[in-house]
This record gives sequence, structure tokens and C-alpha cells, in this order.
Amino acid sequence: MIQSLAALMAVLALGGAQDPVQDPPSPAVQLEDVEVIARARAERAREFVGEVAALARGRGLGRWPKICPGIANLDRAVAQPIVDRLAARAGELGIEVEGPGCEANIIVVFTADAGNLTRALVEAEPRVFRGQGGGIDRGGAALRAFQAGERPVRWWSLSVPINTETGQRAVRIAGDRSSGHVDPRVADILRCNPQDCVGAGAPIIQSHGGASRLNSQIVDQLYKSIVIVDIDSVSGLNAAQLGDYLAMVTLAQVDLEADTAPFDTVLNLFEDPSSVTGMTDWDWSYLSALYDSTSRRRSAAAQATAVAFIMARAPPPEPEE
Repeated sequence: MIQSLAALMAVLALGGAQDPVQDPPSPAVQLEDVEVIARARAERAREFVGEVAALARGRGLGRWPKICPGIANLDRAVAQPIVDRLAARAGELGIEVEGPGCEANIIVVFTADAGNLTRALVEAEPRVFRGQGGGIDRGGAALRAFQAGERPVRWWSLSVPINTETGQRAVRIAGDRSSGHVDPRVADILRCNPQDCVGAGAPIIQSHGGASRLNSQIVDQLYKSIVIVDIDSVSGLNAAQLGDYLAMVTLAQVDLEADTAPFDTVLNLFEDPSSVTGMTDWDWSYLSALYDSTSRRRSAAAQATAVAFIMARAPPPEPEE
């Protein structure tokens, strides 16, 4: 059953009024120090974005217009604080959080056998995880990584290009005109009717008015995120830790195999649970930059560069506790 679930670089300011018998500090030295710090932060931001961003093939960085988080296989009293934490993070980013009774598009499944459940779900209905074609997922290699090994948490996100002028999907995917149904077990977890999970018809939309060499009228939206959690691996975590971790991997497209050890991030939660209390300034900087950046970028590289630039130029507001 589904339940509705850094810091700013230190700018070296010139001092106030100076003692007339002393030489004033050299502005050139101060400005050089500032420039070095700015460059270091900019490089760090580029490294972080390059490491964690996991785009669908040929697409840009997807963002949610609205979410409906839900948790399966967990007692409501335990699940609700986790859902509330995830929803609070989304709200702080300006994402609409739908109310009770909504159809879940972020589905978190707790299980004692994560690996086997993941593989069984993908085998039962691969179209759900491959987006039914259309290049709106990360491809076969990434799907195999999603199924492989023993991980405390694994996730799979799907995004779709949207025409900003019409609000329609800008790509036709397999099944748009199909009468096929998904496996009822998968439909139950994904909160859709088996006959409806294949999706409605969508035209292929050519980019025209409003597009330029740098910008496009087509943007990428996240529309489904499936998370499988090994319940034994998270037993020692609190709702704030787990809720923030889930927010990070569902509100953005994060690479399941990213090497995040060099960064101060909640993504290191399972490597050092005692020192990772929740989302860090660096995490919040990334999410804030992602949702503040111009999404109508002609290339994914240009959009990622824009996100890194926003991260580097100023600190984000700190997330609420």
C-alpha cells in the first residue's frame, strides 16, 4: 500500500579607515585571493555536477513541476515523517506537493530483499523502467546497474521532454497507441491502472517559435521516480537523515554509481552515518541551482554548466531544519 509520503566563499573585504602612518593593504593581493577562491569554488561545482548528474540519453536535466511522494511496505507511523521531510525539501525548492489521495509519482518501496525485488519488477514489466522507448531513461547499462549488487538504496528516474508552449509531451514513446497492459504487480507499486500505465498518445513536436541557438521551447520534466530501500540497511537512521537522502536522489537525477566521497554530501550517508545528519550546504546548493537555472537550454552540457555557475557564484539559502 502506498502512503502519501558551501557556504559563500569568504570575500576578503578591505578594512575600514586606515592609520595614516601605515601602508594600506594592497587591493591587488585581496582581489587575487578572491579570484582564487572563486575559481576553486567554480571548479568544485563543475566536478560535483559532472559526477552526480545522471541525465536520460540525449536529454537535459529534468525537474519536477509537482510531486506526490508515497511509501510502500512501511508502517504509516514510521513512513509519515520520512514523506514529510521529502515533501518539505520539495516545497522549499518551489515544487508543488500534491495532497492526500494523489497518484504517487515518487514511489519508495521498503523491502527485506531489495536485489531480488528490483530484478523481479524489471523482469515483470521492463517497459515501465525503460520508459517504453523514446530515450527518456538512461539506457540498458544503467538499468543493469540498478538491478545489480546489494545496495542500501537504489533508484530509477524517468523524464520526458515537454513543449513549454502546449504542455504536451514532445516525443512519442512505444505504447502510445498500444492496448497492452502492464503486470498488475508493477501497476500496484507504481499506482496506476494496468491498462493506463502504457500512457496516452503523444505527438512528436518540432521545435519552432521561441527557440534560439541557445534556448529551446522543449524542457525536460521528471515524471516518475522508483526507489527500492533495503530495510535492514536503514534501520539505524532517523527520518531526517533518510528523508533528506531520498529527497536528494529523487528531486534530481543522481547517478547511482557516482563517487561522492570527495564531497560533503548526504549521498555519503551509508559510508558514515554518524557524521551525515542530513542534507548539506553543498547538496542544497546543487538542488537550488538546478531549480533556479534556465531549463530551456539547447544542450545538456550548457544546462549543466549553468547549474555549476549558479552554485559557484553565491551560496543558496540554507534548508530549514
